[in-house]
Amino acid sequence: MIRRLHFDHLWLLAVLALFGSFIALVPTSPHDFWWHLRAGQIVATEGIPHTNRFAWTLPADMPYVYATWLGEWLFYMITLIAGLPGVAIARNVMGLVAFGLVGLDARLRSGSWRLAALAVLLAGLMTINNLPIRTQNWAWIPFAGFACLLAAYAAGRVGSLALLALPALMAFWVNAHGTFVLGLVLIALYVFGETLRRLLNQAGALSWQRLVALYVIAAVTLAICMLNPLGTQIFGYVVKLVADQPSQMLVVEWQAPSMDNFPGKIFYGAVLALLAALALARRRASITDVLIICAFLWLALDGQRSVVWFAMLAMPVLAQALAAPGDAPVREAGPVVVNWLIALMLTALVVMVQPPFKQQWPWPAAYVRAFADVPGAPMIFDSTTPVAAAEWLRVHPDSQERLFNEMSYGSYLIWAVPDGHVFIDTRVELFPFKQWQDYIAISDGSKASQLLDQYGVTRVLLSKSAQSGLQRVLDADPTHWRLEYQDTKSAIYRRAAK
Repeated sequence: MIRRLHFDHLWLLAVLALFGSFIALVPTSPHDFWWHLRAGQIVATEGIPHTNRFAWTLPADMPYVYATWLGEWLFYMITLIAGLPGVAIARNVMGLVAFGLVGLDARLRSGSWRLAALAVLLAGLMTINNLPIRTQNWAWIPFAGFACLLAAYAAGRVGSLALLALPALMAFWVNAHGTFVLGLVLIALYVFGETLRRLLNQAGALSWQRLVALYVIAAVTLAICMLNPLGTQIFGYVVKLVADQPSQMLVVEWQAPSMDNFPGKIFYGAVLALLAALALARRRASITDVLIICAFLWLALDGQRSVVWFAMLAMPVLAQALAAPGDAPVREAGPVVVNWLIALMLTALVVMVQPPFKQQWPWPAAYVRAFADVPGAPMIFDSTTPVAAAEWLRVHPDSQERLFNEMSYGSYLIWAVPDGHVFIDTRVELFPFKQWQDYIAISDGSKASQLLDQYGVTRVLLSKSAQSGLQRVLDADPTHWRLEYQDTKSAIYRRAAK
C-alpha cells in the first residue's frame, strides 16, 4: 500500500485539506440549523411533527411538512452524543467525503491527479458560501455518490451490481432532504443520454444489456422514493416548494449567482472555462455529459443554493476536457516516505482546526469575535446568533407574550427558548407572502407602529444591524415601548402598560 502513495496524489490531498480546513474555520449563521435541531428533538421524543409548532402568527395546527425529518433527527442524536461540536465535525466530514468523490470522478475521467485537484478546487471555491450546517449537508454524499457511480458505469468501469448502491442511497436521501429529486433527475438524464448514444451507435456506448440494467435500477430507485412518511405526496411537497416564487424572492440563496461576490465570480469564470474546454477538448464530452451540464447549469443559474450540484457534476467534466488523450501515467517524485509525511501533515492540518481543537489556537481577536459564544460550542456559530438575548428571554418568560423577532433570530429562539413562540422564522415557505411584506415593513421602520399594533405584538427582539429602522421608531416612542435589554447586536423592547 505504501508504494501507491505518489507525489501526484498529494495534489488532490492538499486541495481536500484546504477545503476541509476552510469549512471548519468559517462560522455558521443561525438561519437554518437551530430550528432543524429543535425539530430533530421533537422527532426523537414525540415522532415526526406535521404542524407549524413554533410560530404564534399562524394557527398551531397549520400543516407543515418536515420532509428532512431524518436529517434533523440525526443532528439531534449527534448533539446528544458529541454536543454541538460533533454536529460541526459531521458536516465537515460529509463535505470532505463528497468533494473527495468529486475528485475521484475527475481522476477517473481525466487520468490526472492534478486535474482532479483543479476540479475540486474550482468546485469548492464556487460553493464556499453554501456550506453552513443544515440538513442539506446530508445530501452531499448521496448526490456525489450518484454522480461518481453513474459516470463510472457509463464509462464501463463498474458492473451492474454496483448500481445497487443507488436505491440504498436513495432510501436514506429521500428522508434526509428534498434534493433527492436531483438523484432521480440524474438517473433520468443518464437513461436518456446513454440510450441515445446506443441508438446512434456511438463509440463507447453502453450495450443493450447494460442499458436494461440501468433501466431496472432507475425504476427501483424511483420506487424506493415511496419509503418515506409522505409516500407519493413527497413529490408534491418538492413541487410546491420549488414553485413558491414569491417566497423565494426574499431569500438570497434562491437568487441567481452574483458577480458581486467571490464565489459568484468563480462560478461564472468556471462556466466560461468549461465552455471553452468543451469546444477545444481533445477528449470530447459525451451526449450524456452535455445534457447533464445543461440541466444543472440552468438549475444553478436559477439559484445560488444549486451551484454546489452543478460544481460537483461539471468540474470533473472540465478535468476530462483538459486532459490529453489516453490516461496520463502517475509519476512518483521524491521518496515515498516523504510523500507519506506530507500526507500526514495535511491530515493533521485538517484535524487540528476541527472542534474542539480549534479554540485552543491563538487566533487573532478579530477572528474570535466573528463567532458567537454558544455554550458547549465555541467558534462554530457566528456572532449574529443571539445567545445572550435568547437567554434573557428564557429567564424572563411571559405567558401572554407575542414576540416580534428578526427572521434568523427566530431559528435560534425555537431551540434556545422552546416554551416561547416566534413571529417568523426561516421556514420561508410556511408563512404567507403578505406576512413577509409586513415583516419587511416593520423591520425597516416604514410601517412599524401600525403593524406592531395590528399584530398585537407585546415584545420586540431586533437586530441592531439589520433592523436599525425599527430601533429608531421604538426609541422615538417611549410612551408605548420601553427598552428591557440590549447588547452589542440585539435589543429587546416591551410594550408599555396602558
